[in-house]
Amino acid sequence: MLSKYRVYCYDQLQSSAVTAGTNAVLIGAQNGLFPDMGFVVPGEMGGLWAGARKVCDGFFFAIDDVPLVGADAFEAQPVSSAFHYRMQKEKLHVVRRQYIPDGVSGCVIELTVENLRNVPRMVEVSFTVRTDMLTVAAARGDDGTELGRDVGEYDEQTQAFYARESRNPWHAVWGADSRSRVLQADLPHEVFGFGNTQGKGVNGRLFYRMRVGAQAQATMCLFVAGGFASRSQAEDALSELRAHADELLAAKEARVGALLEESAAMLPDEKLERCWNWARVYGDWLTRRLPRGGMGLCTDLPEHPSLFGEGYAQALGALLPLGGAARVQDMLRTLVRVSEEAQLAPGRLAKRISRSGRILQVGGVKESALFVSLVHRVLQWTGDVQFAEDMLPMTGLCISYLRRSTRNFEDVRDDLYQETLTALAGQAYILRLTGADGNPMVEQMEKLVKTEKAELPKDAPLAQLAAWHGHEGHVEQMIGCLLEMAGSGAPGLPGAVRSGENGVLIASRCAADLIWPMTESLFGLKPDAAGRTIAFAPHTPIGWDGWWVENMVVGKAKMTVESVRVSPSQCCYTIRMSEPGWQVIVCEDGEGKAYPVEGELKLTMGD
Repeated sequence: MLSKYRVYCYDQLQSSAVTAGTNAVLIGAQNGLFPDMGFVVPGEMGGLWAGARKVCDGFFFAIDDVPLVGADAFEAQPVSSAFHYRMQKEKLHVVRRQYIPDGVSGCVIELTVENLRNVPRMVEVSFTVRTDMLTVAAARGDDGTELGRDVGEYDEQTQAFYARESRNPWHAVWGADSRSRVLQADLPHEVFGFGNTQGKGVNGRLFYRMRVGAQAQATMCLFVAGGFASRSQAEDALSELRAHADELLAAKEARVGALLEESAAMLPDEKLERCWNWARVYGDWLTRRLPRGGMGLCTDLPEHPSLFGEGYAQALGALLPLGGAARVQDMLRTLVRVSEEAQLAPGRLAKRISRSGRILQVGGVKESALFVSLVHRVLQWTGDVQFAEDMLPMTGLCISYLRRSTRNFEDVRDDLYQETLTALAGQAYILRLTGADGNPMVEQMEKLVKTEKAELPKDAPLAQLAAWHGHEGHVEQMIGCLLEMAGSGAPGLPGAVRSGENGVLIASRCAADLIWPMTESLFGLKPDAAGRTIAFAPHTPIGWDGWWVENMVVGKAKMTVESVRVSPSQCCYTIRMSEPGWQVIVCEDGEGKAYPVEGELKLTMGD
């Protein structure tokens, strides 16, 4: 499964590259370099980040005194990324592969050297890390923390370099696997062959020697980790990586492989297929665990490494059709817990949270309304009564906050109208699911409903156009909008959708603009897991012979839907459910008709 996601890039290699994990993220360029990049802290958003702390600007290699200054190809995968170097004059081929294991505040670099000569040889490897320890808040002067210069030293006993920030208890470490002995270590003023990046970092260089057989390969593992409060923690992290790097990689590959088995789609259009399938990858890349438990979704990479943030309800909701319901539930529980511990006003929730769990921004009435709507949507996909009961106290407070802010719903602003309406509908659903009376919410909705139909603005953005065309059943026009959006991503980040913000590579909320039109207007799926029903109104665009999506998680069942065209205007749709007791609701002659799904159901429907 992982190999089918492998993508190679040969041009525009100055574009950005991302390698992500649950506790760290590494951002550089697809040519293997680490240029000064980013806008939130100008020039400082690249490199290795461990949580809220930046560890280093990057790491740099030279083979036999030849700096690896530009890769010939970049390889992107869900778990790792790799850079390929053709050293033709030296008759070597070098591959630098890097990955970040789950739960680790650092990265692993596998350096493979292939000898193209017919005789064995010794190869000297120079490995330099340039530190740059900081936090965004400290670099911007937002929290009063003063930044000093980094200092470093080589430790012969552990065969590793250690660095610390001179004014703050932030530590980093780098070295190689236990089989590779250090020949020499130094602190050069500049990185050989590369020069220095900006900042107050220190350069720590280690030299190694590899024996490579004739027409053979040799591999060594190197490690960089940081963000630790003490040197002893850095030593423990290095020991863990040296002892278990292979096991950690295998565990991550197994976890991500299982993730990619869920909601996998095959579409006639490669761009849309890649957007759908890589959205699961990016959702995983952006997921972060908090030190005190729980998790959140990173706002974007690399500019806003905080959790939740602008459009977080939209971002979290998009994970539901992709098999991420359990993660969304955990994230919402985390959001509620952090908000309650901060003793925010009743019905108000955190909008932006630091990796340490500190609230950076408090949401307003709109965020409270969107929270209720998101809980509703989660329940439609999970049917989880316990989750509904857990969320009910907070959703009730959110509705009360809405009521207070709109003078008992008599003064709802136009820009808050739709959010208020969906929040009331959501609360009615939550109340009914927990055995309470939802009618008061329905009655309030009826008072708010406008009779006139809203017109689509002429200058509406593509995402709004796609959603509108999908709702109206204009599937070909919807696909046109989605294709235009799919072509906007950054080079080398397959399936990513550009947010339009300076420096932002991947924005968590952007996937929703493709995922929901595809889920509801292409695949035609609107589940109600509590009622074990699925409203089904699929489409297959003109020119498509069919499509399929498999292992979509609804409640505790897994669903597969397949479309096969049987005539210019009709398709045969096959729905498979992994457990009995489900019904599919289709609209026939203006009325809903229920079909039980006992294993498999086939329906021939027009577009």
